[in-house]
Amino acid sequence: MVIINTLYPLPMNDPRNILLLHNSGHWQGCFIRLDHTAKEQERFSTSLKVEETEGVIQTCLTYIESGRQQSMNFESLPPTMQVSQTGDWSTGPDYITPWSWVAELCVVNQQQRRRMIVRHGVSGLDRVIYVVETKKGTDQVSPSQPLHCQSTTFGSYLIWQPEPGVELFIDPRDRQQGDITGCGIRWCDHHGITHQILRQYNSAGALTPLADDWIDQPD
Repeated sequence: MVIINTLYPLPMNDPRNILLLHNSGHWQGCFIRLDHTAKEQERFSTSLKVEETEGVIQTCLTYIESGRQQSMNFESLPPTMQVSQTGDWSTGPDYITPWSWVAELCVVNQQQRRRMIVRHGVSGLDRVIYVVETKKGTDQVSPSQPLHCQSTTFGSYLIWQPEPGVELFIDPRDRQQGDITGCGIRWCDHHGITHQILRQYNSAGALTPLADDWIDQPD
């Protein structure tokens, strides 16, 4: 149950409140692990609860087959977490080098979410986990199995398409110091509405502010 103080309306320009408004609840998930060639390696079902209790945001992820759980509690948002006005979010390091780094991105469409967890190693892209989630009680449709994403080039980057309307923005390069990089997810639903978030790092390796528009094609 999400506890909301109804006596004092919550400011909706606060990232924490926006995050809770769009992401609280009980989510049924399908996690699909892809290798660096966009081919499925494994998949597993999950259950995720996101709620606020006494001012603390609590998350509990359950792996259905094993019953193993992972929990995280926090009062304020991590300083490296970015939240859009529509509840989409990303998290990861605030500064990167050409060494290993991990980022997670999520777009929210009412009763459904799409997530991407991308891991970069010392020799470029290591693996990607693609996540399809629906609110409990909503019909869930998982991508075909085994999944092998369609891939197209985007300047120096790749766009993987795990299902119709969804694009994963991937940097496959063995990067060097000073290379601008990023990762993103874009979902155009069956109503023609686009949900997207891009996490980008500049030439100094620092996280840049959220952009209103999708990244322009590199020259």
